[in-house]
Amino acid sequence: MRRRWAAAVSATALLTASLLVGSASPAHAAPTGCTVWQEGYVVSSRCTGGTGTQAVHASGLHVNPMWGPYFMDGPRVGVGEISSVNFPGTVQYRGITLYD
Repeated sequence: MRRRWAAAVSATALLTASLLVGSASPAHAAPTGCTVWQEGYVVSSRCTGGTGTQAVHASGLHVNPMWGPYFMDGPRVGVGEISSVNFPGTVQYRGITLYD
């Protein structure tokens, strides 16, 4: 009787574990089809595919030289949305930070 009970508990545990592994959620993929552009002092980015979020990143020289090199990140937004920053100076680099 004890062996049957142990076998039943073991089989139930194995079945439960296989169901949990089999029903795991799919892994998130980083956004795809991303572009970054600049119009005047405004730097923007948008991604058209994938999942997750993205944010625009800009760096360069602030209009006030006392501030030295300056970095700005835009808000994290989903696929299809635009992330923008109004950079107060000369943009030397613009890019996108991708999040899963």
